Amino acid sequence: MEEKELMDINRLENENFPNYCLRLIEAKENNLIDIDKSEIWEILFGEKVSSDHARKSLVAIKKMILKYQEEGVQEISDDKILKEYEIKKIELEKERQRFFDQRTAYNKEIRNDARLDTLKDIIKNSVNCIKPYESNTYNYIEKSENDLLIALNDIHFGIEIDNFWNKYNSDIAKQRLEKYLTDIINIKNTHNSENCYVCANGDLISGNIHFSIAVANRENVVEQVMGVSELISWFLSELSKHFNNVNFSVVAGNHSRLSLKDMSPKDERLDDLIPFYVKARLQNLNNVFVLDNKIDNTMSLIEIRGLNYVGVHGDMDKVNDVLKLVEMLPYKVYGILFGHLHHNASNFIQGYKTLMSGSLMGIDDFCIEKRIFGKAQQLVCVCDNKGVKCQYDIDL
Repeated sequence: MEEKELMDINRLENENFPNYCLRLIEAKENNLIDIDKSEIWEILFGEKVSSDHARKSLVAIKKMILKYQEEGVQEISDDKILKEYEIKKIELEKERQRFFDQRTAYNKEIRNDARLDTLKDIIKNSVNCIKPYESNTYNYIEKSENDLLIALNDIHFGIEIDNFWNKYNSDIAKQRLEKYLTDIINIKNTHNSENCYVCANGDLISGNIHFSIAVANRENVVEQVMGVSELISWFLSELSKHFNNVNFSVVAGNHSRLSLKDMSPKDERLDDLIPFYVKARLQNLNNVFVLDNKIDNTMSLIEIRGLNYVGVHGDMDKVNDVLKLVEMLPYKVYGILFGHLHHNASNFIQGYKTLMSGSLMGIDDFCIEKRIFGKAQQLVCVCDNKGVKCQYDIDL
């Protein structure tokens, strides 16, 4: 440092500390002294810091001193300046962290939206390339007294299971649906059922919501959506040969969400892409109807013979406490359809018929770890204008 610069600094040292700080900072800003800002910080506070830290800090301290002078504060020590500076610095860091958190959350939402849009585009492009089923002929059934309610829950398409109790993959899913179809036709012939309502209440794909599931999956989520959509399209087309009308309803399940539960909006579920595919695939079948019957993405409303049935997956509702669900609805409800728990069950609870269907996949590693035994099974109900006339547990 040159002698003139030292004289300037020494002259500043005779003044009070705030003026000393201010004039020293301004001397550097006006190029009156040729020293680094880290040296200025060391002169003022006896600490060695980086040039970048000193530069930002001195700007903040200058603003602070000017603010004190405007307010008429006379006694300001170096300790007070440092203390105030640290407080402001902490507040600034908090605001900065809040900004980063908000930006991270926003970017995540954008990524999720983009990912869902990409998946939708893939499905749409695939639908544009597929060949719709040709129109079919079916044996018209004279008016009868009942329809069939056919559960199609928890297919978990894409997962591969091979344990002591169960073997399951995409090929076996098709085999089990073939058996299911045979049983349905037998029930239909027994009761002379006129129409059918296929209710797919969630977890049609295995998804990737947990690492262990991702490892067990044979197909990625796009292949899962495509594969199960094609499988369901085949299933509905076969049913259309035996019923006057085939109605298809879908509610999304927790396995089809795009990310972890707390980070995934309730309306972003890959199950919601399946009706789009099925409708396009079966557009030439005049007696197949993909229902637009959602109350929102977590529940649907199905009317069978004048009675309302509400379809939910079951991850947001408890079977033994249906009043919370029913009280949300402005409709008179007869029954509630559940999935999720992977076993068949039915009951009358608080005046409402509850129907729960099992899974197509059967026992997996999760069931083994929790010591839960569950068969691969689905549920078929014969419904008339009084409600469920009888029901069949179909083991697969």
